[in-house]
Amino acid sequence: MFSPCLYEFDPYSFIKTLPELSKVVPSFRQMLLPRKTRGCPPTTLVLGLDGTLVHSTLVKPKEDHDFTFTVSFNSVKEDIYVRCRPHLKQFLDEVSGIFEIIVFTAGQRIYADKLLNMLDPSRKIFHHRLFRESCVNVAEKYVKDLTLLDRDLARVIMIDSSPHSFGFQVENGIPIETWFADPSDNKLLSLIPFLKSLAKVDDVRTEIKNRFNLQKIIADAY
Repeated sequence: MFSPCLYEFDPYSFIKTLPELSKVVPSFRQMLLPRKTRGCPPTTLVLGLDGTLVHSTLVKPKEDHDFTFTVSFNSVKEDIYVRCRPHLKQFLDEVSGIFEIIVFTAGQRIYADKLLNMLDPSRKIFHHRLFRESCVNVAEKYVKDLTLLDRDLARVIMIDSSPHSFGFQVENGIPIETWFADPSDNKLLSLIPFLKSLAKVDDVRTEIKNRFNLQKIIADAY
């Protein structure tokens, strides 16, 4: 969750070598979410957490942080210091009425659930929360299989700072640069118009492919 990479990891090379989903998971698996209620928005927005919406650290930053909380890891209490990505509140305010919003994180539940309680104490923004145990472990990397959401993939969008996370459904994925501390970052803000346009189309995958062309990036990866 907080450990730095010890080597340069290319998510697109990783995706290129991913085996077929059917070869790494059982043929029958239980869906992760209940079916949508009648009043739920038709399009689902899946958000990563660390690096996508926030940056968390065990070391108290010299600069200001937005909030802190304590988690016990293996019976050891740790203070977590959290900074929110710039414009996070505006981003969530603008998309929360348009999409069914799911946070799908590779973070441990004991940590991520507390963090999400801080971001959404009334539980009105995030409709569902999924954690590390819901990911598929491939070569020690956590991949998020969107088919287990039991949603029409034509209406599912995933934004994640770790592109390998949506490696099984690249056509649904929007990569976003990992955020640590840059106060001038506006990546979330810049995505709002595109997301609003996706809420109006029958198949988000066509629009995402045309804008990001990840298939070519993956094909060209070494």
